[in-house]
Amino acid sequence: MLFRQWFVEETKEGWEEYQLSELMTITSSKRIFYSEYVSYGIPFYRSKEIIELRSSGSTNSELFISKERFIEIKKEFDVPKSGDILLTSVGTLGVPFRVRGNDEFYFKDGNLTWFKDFKEISSAIIYFWLLSRVGQEQIRSITIGSTQEAITIDGLKKLKISLPPKYLLPKYEAEFESIHFKIESNQNQIRILTRLRNILLPKLMSGEVRVKDNYNDH
Repeated sequence: MLFRQWFVEETKEGWEEYQLSELMTITSSKRIFYSEYVSYGIPFYRSKEIIELRSSGSTNSELFISKERFIEIKKEFDVPKSGDILLTSVGTLGVPFRVRGNDEFYFKDGNLTWFKDFKEISSAIIYFWLLSRVGQEQIRSITIGSTQEAITIDGLKKLKISLPPKYLLPKYEAEFESIHFKIESNQNQIRILTRLRNILLPKLMSGEVRVKDNYNDH
């Protein structure tokens, strides 16, 4: 993978090692109680939804909180914003999702860990590090529990990443931002094509829509 090539194999003199806690805030969400769920409103995500978002860029939320509660939490505690990262931390571990500009949701504490307030580094670098083999190996090294595996905020804060000198960071950040943009664009195209297929296929099957046969027209 490109990250391994640049940040492991090609690590040069002058690169520095940092704990993740030095580069960002690692935290979780304000606890939401069962009584606060509503039948529609702001999506409320667990690991399941984050894994779906990571793989396809979309998910169908099964849980919601009210818009009023969301605004209240946003004012008092903050909510995920564009560029933040959520990481699955119970069950299926270490799946990252980078929040997009138009995403509006809240999430379940304990299930997911929140990376935010990045200091002098693009979250794109951390996102691809979390996806990389070296990042996944470090995540596995701090796994706790036997019946249900988990990773803790304290454990994540102590993980280490090697970074190039600050004057080189913009070059790497631009590359990783470009890669991430292409991934999001591809996922968006797939979603559009899937919707078109779901609309057209029943109409084709019923005969409501016919495909013109140019061969027979000649």
